[in-house]
Formats: sequence, structure tokens, C-alpha cells
Amino acid sequence: MKKLFIIATIVLLSPNLIQAQILDGTLNVTGAPNFTQSTNSVVLEAGLDDTTVGFESAYDATRISFILNPILIIPSSTVCQGNVFRYSVYINTVNAPANVILEAKTTTNSGQRVPAVSAYDTLLIKPLGPRNLTPANGGSYITVPNNASQAIKIMEFVGCMQNIPIQFRIKPSSLCPAGTYNIEINYTVTASLTL
Repeated sequence: MKKLFIIATIVLLSPNLIQAQILDGTLNVTGAPNFTQSTNSVVLEAGLDDTTVGFESAYDATRISFILNPILIIPSSTVCQGNVFRYSVYINTVNAPANVILEAKTTTNSGQRVPAVSAYDTLLIKPLGPRNLTPANGGSYITVPNNASQAIKIMEFVGCMQNIPIQFRIKPSSLCPAGTYNIEINYTVTASLTL
């Protein structure tokens, strides 16, 4: 009777002993889109608007990187090699003027893996899939929500990545009051241990 009780106790405690923790990381954003448009180029003819054409930033005007933070004397590249997660990057804006549409996109497998080659790459079965970058919407432009409480996924990748280019397109409108606007672009990174 004692053996049965001990086995039952071990089985009940086992789920509490299995834990995983996703490590802290740093998101670094360099560059920002900069658009200038005169009223003459917005209103070309009565009844027409410019929301179909818009302006595009350079392909790599903005670059983002996400790596895990170093732990004591262990550098980030070593931490990234030993701890592979699936990361999703979400984007939203704040303070965009009314009637202006901001869109963003990236391309498949853009950026560089950190480290370039990992022990994870040699596994026959990769639990999270290959260490690739997958853009949302197939790499086409996605409308960025102008809401502090709402964001949209722009990409996901497995393992640490750096120098991921993000291209922006803005579609202004003649209904937008003239002026200079500073649009705040927010990025959110979430991590997962599952597909």
C-alpha cells in the first residue's frame, strides 16, 4: 500500500516540476521613415485623393534586431544559441493624423541569424521549425493600426535575428489637416516555445 501512495504522489507533483522560462531580450530599432508631401501633390484634381499611391520608404530605412540579453559573463550569441524560441513581432502607431494610412512589410528570411550557425540547425527534428523569418501577409503591406491598445503581427522568426529591414508606405489624404506630424511607431515582441 505504501508503494502505491508514493507513486501517486510523484505523478501528482511531476507537472509542477516541469517549467520553462523565456529569457529577457533586447529589441533594437535603427532608422525611421520620413515622409514629406506638399498639398499640390496630394490634391491633383477635384474629387481625387492620394490614398491610392502614397510614398514608400527605402527598403531598409528601418532595421530591427532582437537578441537575448547576456547572462553574467555569457555573451548574447551564446545565450541565443542555447535558448531558441519562436518570436512574433507586432506593430502599431500612436498619434497618426486622421485619414492617413501607414503600412509596413518585410521579406522572407531577411536579416541575419544570431549566431549565424547554431546547434539547433543540426537537429534532425526542429521543434519550432527552421530558424527562418516569416513575414505576415506573405510579405505584402499590412495596415498598421493607429491605436495604443491594438497591434498587428508583422513577422515571426525562430531564434535571435538582427538587421531585419522593414519598409513603410504612407497613404496621405487631402482630408488630413496640413502640418507636421510625429507618428510614434511601437514594436512588441512575444516569445513562445510552441509552433
